[in-house]
Amino acid sequence: MKTLIVTAADEAYTPLLGDLLDSLEPHRGGIAVACLDIGLSDAARTAIAARVDHVVAPPWPFRPHATFDTDRRYLSRAARPFLPDLIPGYALYIWLDADVWVQDPLALRWLVEAGRTSEIAAIPVVHRCYAFAPRDVAWLFERYRMAFVEGIARELTPQPYINSGVMAIRAGSRLWRNYAERFQTALDQWQGPFLSDQAIVNATILLDEIQLQRLPAKANWICHLSPPAWNEATRMLVEPALPFEPILIVHNTFDDKNAEHTLRTLKGQPRGTRLTHSAIKSLRH
Repeated sequence: MKTLIVTAADEAYTPLLGDLLDSLEPHRGGIAVACLDIGLSDAARTAIAARVDHVVAPPWPFRPHATFDTDRRYLSRAARPFLPDLIPGYALYIWLDADVWVQDPLALRWLVEAGRTSEIAAIPVVHRCYAFAPRDVAWLFERYRMAFVEGIARELTPQPYINSGVMAIRAGSRLWRNYAERFQTALDQWQGPFLSDQAIVNATILLDEIQLQRLPAKANWICHLSPPAWNEATRMLVEPALPFEPILIVHNTFDDKNAEHTLRTLKGQPRGTRLTHSAIKSLRH
């Protein structure tokens, strides 16, 4: 199956994008990689183009919008329903946010296999170690409310939601068309300052009954809900509870991507580190 990994970055995200590409390099095999340019400098675009197969600057794909269409930061969210149109010729599209990195290539194999047999493969934000505060529930409800009427927000908020930072979608999936249509409908009545594609893709899956293949949390570990633990024997980030399974894709979801965190080793000792790929690579050595 001809597969394309797609990510996006502006100038501020180029270090994180470099980390993602570094983590992919040993494991790509025949998988192509594309980057959506949502505000790169000429120098950064040239450097990235040398490392990937496609660099595309997407246009605003919906009707003009007073809040969002002039701000390039929103393009990576708005462009996602149109990846097969922006970069045609692939059977499977894997989206990876620029603030994720691949620790174990098993995650890529899972995404390819699950994406081959379903309309979308993604990872619900569900794990026994995740700690949800009231503000996390309020955050989700508010994003649904901004995109949809309050009744739909109340209906959808209690459902487990997928994180849109790691997804695999077949080129022929119904999701693309439905996602784009619901996105436009949401934009037409948007109430709020933040454009959340994640709310829309979750609503599309739930309301339109899109076939979803659910992968385990370790295929997209949401770090702000539970920082990983550190296995000093294997030199890997692991789930912070028995049986301490290795995390496959690390999603550095903290507001400060370069913040120092105190992780626990399997012996309970503190270990200070950032959670970027380059920092963990240094920790290993």
